Amino acid sequence: MADMLLSADQIRFEREQGRLTIEPFDEARLKPASYVLALGARFRRWRRGAEPVALWSAAAAAGRLDDAFSADTLVLQPGEFVLGCTAEAVGLSGALHGSISPLSHVARFGLAIHCGADFINPGFGEKMPTVLTLELVNHNPSPIALSAGMPITHFRVGRVQGAAAAPRARSVYEGADPLVEPRLFEEWNGQAGEEAGAC
Repeated sequence: MADMLLSADQIRFEREQGRLTIEPFDEARLKPASYVLALGARFRRWRRGAEPVALWSAAAAAGRLDDAFSADTLVLQPGEFVLGCTAEAVGLSGALHGSISPLSHVARFGLAIHCGADFINPGFGEKMPTVLTLELVNHNPSPIALSAGMPITHFRVGRVQGAAAAPRARSVYEGADPLVEPRLFEEWNGQAGEEAGAC
């Protein structure tokens, strides 16, 4: 059972003990019960198409995304969906889990950052600290401009109480480029490979 949310002092302590990685780390980004992660400088746009995307199929996103690109500023049009990433890589021991949520300032502009996929499994990035993927959607009626390096999301860390009920498997996204295509079908059919990269 996932339970206790770590305070700033506990986040600092878990880092010092090597059970939590946030790299690079800036003491000024610590909040009372979270750490504020920044927006990275790499992005990948989803293409608009007439044919439905068959989520439950092999290589479902093939040909659906433009190539990844680097930018200091990203302009998101109303309703546009772009993959982005954090500037920091994170790693959690098997005793810790994480979650992300947009800063309230960011949410007030109508920017969604994770499409509901906010949970980070225990042990994610433990062996290979990994940059987090952000699923960026503009719900504002106007275009919005995002700047690489801007504060964008709370990273909350909790402690897992008790033994895990199931064996902990490595995430198919751990150590991978955060802008890689979705691997839903591949993970659940045991077909996912590894693609190293960073943001």
